[in-house]
Amino acid sequence: MIKNMQLIRYRECPSTPWKNGGGSTKQLLISPTNADLSNFDYRISIARVSSSGPFSQFIDIDRQLCLLEGAGLRLYIQGDNFGSAAILTPNDAPFNFRGETQIESQLLDDQVLDFNVMTKRGRYSSNIEKIYINDTFIYGSNRNTLGTTQEQTVCIPLQLLLCLEPVIWDQNGHLTQLERYDLLLCPHGESLNFKSDNPTQWLHITLSRSKATS
Repeated sequence: MIKNMQLIRYRECPSTPWKNGGGSTKQLLISPTNADLSNFDYRISIARVSSSGPFSQFIDIDRQLCLLEGAGLRLYIQGDNFGSAAILTPNDAPFNFRGETQIESQLLDDQVLDFNVMTKRGRYSSNIEKIYINDTFIYGSNRNTLGTTQEQTVCIPLQLLLCLEPVIWDQNGHLTQLERYDLLLCPHGESLNFKSDNPTQWLHITLSRSKATS
């Protein structure tokens, strides 16, 4: 459980080019902190996809994918004999799939930016929802779109907010400018106050630890 509010700046996360040259990835968060792609419990990243091609496969990993920018992706999924496809655009709900699934992606137009949450199957599960915040977000309050369920009370889920548009974060009078794709890790029961003339758009990510590993 997060004890203190944490801010991860998107611009400060290093960008790693893909080996095939088809894009690059910024890793925002990984657990454990010293983990790599072979042994993480969960991983959150943003990728810039500049060419069509196959998805990397991850054994025993569940994935959720959202598009942040760009026209979209056409996804050819194993089992369809690559004869039919799903379309993913920034307006669509997260695309959920198993990391072992063979998927070919095709850009609908120019490059896209995607948000990717990966969790180790049997250890963690994730949920992504687009929400709007007027001025205050309280983790654990019924004022929010999502709350803890009875099954989750033994191990409180980790909740995060991905900023989708610039906004000012008010910490007891200390004002911090949040930029697009900055990530906030939210402690249970603490409120986040924002200053904006209009409701701001966010991705609300919940990471729940499986009962078997609690």
